[in-house]
Amino acid sequence: MRDDVVELKNKIILFSGKVDNYEEEIKRLRHTIKLFKEEKFGSKSESYQEDLQLIFNEIGVEAQGEQLLLEQEQISYVRKKGRQKKKPFPETLPREDVIIDIPEADKVCPHDGTRLKEIGEDVVEKLKNVPAQSTIIVERKKKYACPCCELHLVQAKSNSILPKTIATPDILSFLMFSKFFQGLPLYRLEELYKLQSIHLTRGTMTRWLIQVSEKLIPIWNVLEERVLECGYMAIDATQVQVLKEKGRKPQDDSFMWVRGSPELGIVLFDYNISGGGKIAKGLIGDFKGGVQADAHKGYGALDKKELELLGCMMHARRRFHKAWLGGGKKPGLAENGLKMFKRLYRFEKAYKEQILYQEERHRARLKEVKQYLEKIKKWCEKKKSKAPKQSPVGNTINYFLNEYDELSVFLTNGRYEIDNGLVERMICKFAIGRNNWMFSDTIDGTHVSSILYSIALTAKENNKDPFKVMTEIFKRLPAAETIDDYEALADLLTK
Repeated sequence: MRDDVVELKNKIILFSGKVDNYEEEIKRLRHTIKLFKEEKFGSKSESYQEDLQLIFNEIGVEAQGEQLLLEQEQISYVRKKGRQKKKPFPETLPREDVIIDIPEADKVCPHDGTRLKEIGEDVVEKLKNVPAQSTIIVERKKKYACPCCELHLVQAKSNSILPKTIATPDILSFLMFSKFFQGLPLYRLEELYKLQSIHLTRGTMTRWLIQVSEKLIPIWNVLEERVLECGYMAIDATQVQVLKEKGRKPQDDSFMWVRGSPELGIVLFDYNISGGGKIAKGLIGDFKGGVQADAHKGYGALDKKELELLGCMMHARRRFHKAWLGGGKKPGLAENGLKMFKRLYRFEKAYKEQILYQEERHRARLKEVKQYLEKIKKWCEKKKSKAPKQSPVGNTINYFLNEYDELSVFLTNGRYEIDNGLVERMICKFAIGRNNWMFSDTIDGTHVSSILYSIALTAKENNKDPFKVMTEIFKRLPAAETIDDYEALADLLTK
């Protein structure tokens, strides 16, 4: 009888353990569903604003008496009165004067008939915008012949980037700007031209972009060489779907790889069917120096002797943010983690505002950031046992601890950034376009997109006007022959 009781107790213990596991799995699945809803219907911003009540009342957040690793903040409010003063328009914009005057009959005083004298005027600048308007360039190529023998004929040559087409540098630049900077698909541009009674099909525009991308390859190669020689590279990949790919289903995911130099502001896109470490190793090649990436296991294939692998603090922070969203934005470990990351990034923001040199930023980090980052690590180690590893916040804490060595490498050199922000921003720009066109049709088209995205977003990262820069490049490109010529064209994007 005693054996039966013992066996029954063991079964009860085993069952209760399974129930706990089931409950934990249900919580995890509910958290996943909530995140899917947030990503589908919620705001895409990862911003976190502290609740004023939580700032002053931490009771119930965790164990009583726990001190967060945060500085106290004095919060004050300034009530806005009326509308804020409008920022002036740039002086570079053309002005068009419009005189608003009273009728001539009203310019006489009704009391004594004296002619009124102008004493001043009120000036208000208003914004006028005209939808894209097309202009026809009529090329007249002069021809000359000898009047005596009529055998010697000479004609001026057209310096066109796409000979025997109607494309000009301006329209090619507009297509690049619209599709790869603003994320507009070509069929919308086709509709835009129809409004002007211009028959310009997406097939024609596609052909032009393919031809232009081939001519831009030497400039792309110059940019790649500069990245591989700079000593500090960032890299990441995002999914892209290609419909017509030999040996693969239309539903199969491929990848757009993004490399860049945070210091030079250069961004390079590369297409590949794989997102694995072998591709990363091939793209990095013989590069020597710091490589910043996420915690993808494929980066383990990289040669650590020649490379210093940096983690991305943005990925760690994002996990705390997702755990906080999945938990209903309630007080707890995830929110406390977000508060600490907010404090951590405040240091980095201050360094940028102060425009510190690399050595100055390095010294400041060792004095302030290093100590605070170590405190976050100790906090995670302390809270690790309070959150099941399978739970969102438990998984997040374990991620931070497992990746801590690589996450803290940015402290070793003032040139390194705290996260992979450059590549993340460029992937976001690519994703905006991807949301519009959803997929690529062919591999060739995807390779073309990788070149044109590289050029357009490199210009953007260097605060250049992509339309003006690309127009100038397309004007000069037909005459480019030497490496020095292409170096000069690359300088238009980055200097």
